[in-house]
Amino acid sequence: MKHADSAVINWEDLDLDYEGENKYASFFSSTGNLHTYPAKAVSEMVSDLIKKVMSIKSIKTVLDPFVGSGTTALESKYLGLDFWGSDLNPLAVLLSKTKVLTIGNTAYTKKRLSEFAVQIKEEYPNARLIPVCSFDGIDYWFKEENVRELNFLKFKLSQFVNRANKVNREMYALILLTAFSSTIRRVSLTRNSEFKLYRMSPSEIDRFSISAIDEFKEAVSHLLDMLVVANDSYKKETQSTICLQNAKSLNYLHNKSIDLVITSPPYGDSKTTVAYGEFSRLSLQWMNDLLKKYVGIEVEDYNCDDQLLGGRKSEWGLKDEKDFYKSNEVVALEAEMQSRIQEKKDELAIAKAVLDEMKVCIDNHQFVSVDLLHKNEILYQLISERVRLDIYRKIKNSKSGLRDKKTKKLAKQNTTEYMKQMENMYSSKYIIRQEHLEEKLNKVAETLNRNEKSIQKRKEDVVVFLKDLYKVVLETDRVMRKGGLQIWIVGHRTVMGKITINMEGILKDWFLNKGYVCEASLSRKYSFKRMPHHINSTIERCEEVNTMMNEYILVVRKK
Repeated sequence: MKHADSAVINWEDLDLDYEGENKYASFFSSTGNLHTYPAKAVSEMVSDLIKKVMSIKSIKTVLDPFVGSGTTALESKYLGLDFWGSDLNPLAVLLSKTKVLTIGNTAYTKKRLSEFAVQIKEEYPNARLIPVCSFDGIDYWFKEENVRELNFLKFKLSQFVNRANKVNREMYALILLTAFSSTIRRVSLTRNSEFKLYRMSPSEIDRFSISAIDEFKEAVSHLLDMLVVANDSYKKETQSTICLQNAKSLNYLHNKSIDLVITSPPYGDSKTTVAYGEFSRLSLQWMNDLLKKYVGIEVEDYNCDDQLLGGRKSEWGLKDEKDFYKSNEVVALEAEMQSRIQEKKDELAIAKAVLDEMKVCIDNHQFVSVDLLHKNEILYQLISERVRLDIYRKIKNSKSGLRDKKTKKLAKQNTTEYMKQMENMYSSKYIIRQEHLEEKLNKVAETLNRNEKSIQKRKEDVVVFLKDLYKVVLETDRVMRKGGLQIWIVGHRTVMGKITINMEGILKDWFLNKGYVCEASLSRKYSFKRMPHHINSTIERCEEVNTMMNEYILVVRKK
C-alpha cells in the first residue's frame, strides 16, 4: 500500500470501547500482566491508534516521554517501529526495558532461568548465612520471614547474574529483577489494591502468610512465558531506547526526528493524584544497588514523586511565560481558581465563627444544641468526618478481622448512629458524646486552619504542574518531524473540590499556538485503569469528589 502523508485519517470510526481488564499487550490474553503499575494505558487502544496512523502514513519512529510501564514501547516494537522513551521513575524504566527485551535463544534462556528459580526453592530451607539488606521501615512493611526470604533471593539473584556471560547478563538481570520487584510488592504488608503505601490492619497482618520464594518462582515462570510469546510475535528487528530521564529534556534523542508521539502524561502532581514514586519505593529500596550494577539504572532517590511534573523539587522555570498564557483554557482556569479561593476563604471564616460559638458553650459547661450543631453545614460535615476517622482507626487497630471495605462501611454506619446520639438528649450516650465533642472540635479547628493555608498553595501547585507540562510540549515539538503527529491521552481532573481542569483543551490551545492542526478530539470511558473512582478532596476534607471517569485523546499534526 502506498502511503500519502497528506491523506486524511478518519478517526471517528475507531471503536474505543475496550472492556475488561487492561491487557499486557494487544496480542496477549487479558490475564497477562508483567508487573502491577498505576494508571496503565489500555494496550489495545495504543495499538489501534498507532495502526490508524500507519494505515495512511509512513512512520518509523515513535516517542513516549512518559513511558510508564512500557505499553507504547511494546506496541511500537510489535508493529515494527523504532521506539524512544523516558521516565523519571527507575522502576518504570526497568519494566519498560524488560517488556521490549528481544530474547536470544529463547528455549535455552527459559530453561536456564526456570532451573535457577527451582534451585532457589530447593536451597532455601537449608540456607544459613545470608547477606542482609536493611533500610528504614523494612520491619514495618515486611514480616520477619519474608525479609529473610527476600535477602536470600537478592543474594542468589546477584550471584547468578554476576556469573552469566556478558551477552546474557543484562537480559537475565532485567527478567529476574522484574520478577523480584513483583515478589517484593506481593509479600509486602501494603494493601495491594492501593497505589499509595497503606499498611494492612493488624488483623490482616495476622492472617497474611505468603512465601516470597514461591512467589518469585511463579513470577519468573509467568514472565518467561509472556516474553517468549512476545518474541515469537515481533514482525521485524527494531530499536527500543528507554532512558531514566526527565521528560522536560529530550536530549537523549541526539537530534533524531520523531514521526509520532503517543503518550499519556501524569494527571497532576503525584502528591494529589497518582503517587508513582510511592508505589515504587519498596522495590527500589531492595534493588537499588542491583539496578545500577547490572542494568545501568541509577536510583538517586527512592521516592521520585518530588522530581516529577509539579513536584516539590521540580526544576527549570519557564523562560517565556507569554506563550504559556496564550491558552484561553489556562487563563480561564486561573481566574476560576482565584474566585474559588476567595469563596472558600469566606466559607471557612463563617465555619470558624460557628466553631467559636460551640467552644464558648463548652467553656461555659453547656451542651451544644442541635441547632448550633447544624448551624453551618461545612462544620457539621467536618465533625462527622472526624468521628468517622476515629471509629475507622479504632476498628482497623482492633482484632476484628474485618476487611477494609467492610470496615469502611461499618465506620460509616457507626458514625451516623454516633451523631444521632450526640444530638438526642434522651439518648443514654448523649452526655459522653457531648463530653468528647471538645476533642473533636480541636481536630476540626486544625483542619480549618490547614485548609485556609493550603488553598492558595493548591492553585500554585496546579500552575507549576501545567508549566512543567508545557515544557514537555515544547520539547516534543522540538523533536517532531514536519507533518508528524502527536497523540496525547489525558484525563480531566478535579481540583479545589469542584473545578475541572480541561487538560485536552489546554494542550489543544498550546499546540494550535505552535502552528499545529487538530486532527481529532476523541473520548472514552475508563474500563479498569488503575485509578480510584473517588478521592477525598484536599480542600473539603470530608467531601468525596469524582476522579477522572473519562479519558480524552487529542491528535494534532505539525504543519
